[in-house]
Amino acid sequence: MFKNLLLITIFNCSLVLYAQKNKPNIIFIEVDDLPAHYTTMLGATHAKTPTLDKLAKEGVFFNNAVCQGTMCGPSRNALITGVYPHNLGFYKNGPFKGLAPNVWTLPAALQRAGYYTAHIGKSHIHPSKEGLTGTKQAISKKGHENLGFNYVWNSMGRAVVGGKEPKLGVDSYVDFLIEEGYYEHMKSERKKKSTLPEDIYLDGLFTKLSEQFIEERKGAPYFLWLNYSVPHGPYDVAQKYHDGFTPEMMPEINSPDDKGENIPTLLRPHEITNQPKILNEQLGNFANINFLDHQVARILKAVEKSGLQENTIIVFFSDHGILVGDHGLHHKGTLYQEVINPSLIIYDPRSKKNGRTIDEPVELQDILKTTMDWAGASKKDKNKPFGESLIPLLKNKNGYMRSYAVAESPGYFAMVTNEFKYIAPFDYQKDGVEVLFDLKNDPKETNNIASQSPDKIEEFRKLATQWLKQTGPPKIQKEKPPKKKK
Repeated sequence: MFKNLLLITIFNCSLVLYAQKNKPNIIFIEVDDLPAHYTTMLGATHAKTPTLDKLAKEGVFFNNAVCQGTMCGPSRNALITGVYPHNLGFYKNGPFKGLAPNVWTLPAALQRAGYYTAHIGKSHIHPSKEGLTGTKQAISKKGHENLGFNYVWNSMGRAVVGGKEPKLGVDSYVDFLIEEGYYEHMKSERKKKSTLPEDIYLDGLFTKLSEQFIEERKGAPYFLWLNYSVPHGPYDVAQKYHDGFTPEMMPEINSPDDKGENIPTLLRPHEITNQPKILNEQLGNFANINFLDHQVARILKAVEKSGLQENTIIVFFSDHGILVGDHGLHHKGTLYQEVINPSLIIYDPRSKKNGRTIDEPVELQDILKTTMDWAGASKKDKNKPFGESLIPLLKNKNGYMRSYAVAESPGYFAMVTNEFKYIAPFDYQKDGVEVLFDLKNDPKETNNIASQSPDKIEEFRKLATQWLKQTGPPKIQKEKPPKKKK
């Protein structure tokens, strides 16, 4: 009897080990403010993005993916929790009380499925600080661990190196610079081209830490969420990444003279007032993206070196895009295509259906259910994130359930289909200007045809009503009170 029980136990353990061993490793490479149209895969002739191009050609490129938030904080906090920004009441960077301690998150769901999870990079995630004590850095680390990460190395980014005296325990990157003796060097080069060793410069350090993580991971499958701060400015990567780019090489700006006729003011928050600044940002984006491409190449090389490349899925995406003079605007926080396209690429080496571009709209949120399906977590987890699994599309089969994708910005949301983009305020039933772009005949999104299309507007209103009923009413983001004048 005991012999049989021992055999059964060994057999069951073997099954568990086999299942664990064959679960794929999953790496999210998330970048900040990537203007998708500044990559070769979307037409920027002179961009230097060979790694991203290769990844897109060998994987599946979603050239019409839609992010749910149009600023860093809303996009990332909505994504990790599987909800929309309006469920959090978080539409733009600014005051946010933090994610509840018991909130559902993707990394925690993956932990429950047997994954070792890691967050490396710049963090825009806002965990609850409830019950946490210690230094600012310790609270941030523990807060991220509470959201489901086994390993955390996060920083607020290059902005932490400023005019204040450096202090240990405030930010991981500041600690690193102080301990390695590079703080004053980094500080002296603020807004200048970096001469730091590449692995000391913030995003290069993220790469090095990720390389080490990939090399050291054995046993349980892992999930790595790597967050780069580039191509977001400042455009201070090393000079060699700037070399060779000239103004003549810059992509054509989409509708630079667009005055936004019949477009709500809230959707045009950053009118251009400094034309030379736009050229500087164009050149800077090319340089930062060039640098980024080299970092992604290092990550892929580390995966190959680990010997697990045939069982490691790469998901590349940006939190959102950015306007660089397009529509007479710069920055983000609006719903034009240049902002809401997160340039999503999925490379699953196990798939026989790679090497495709998918044109239909999908949501960035969809990668959560997709990841849970890969990890075998979907059936076990009672809570389900919003979004649809992309597995049917990745397998080139029917079964993907979405007919539109949604993005949200302060005061407004957009519903994107193959043919139209509908933009409306959350209180569209009461008042507010609605926008309708005919994407087939007006791909540059310059002509609002809402007043000429009452039937189509009514159709989208019904879809919007149904969507809000399914996802819940929007919460209001509390504004930070203005500072009192001294």
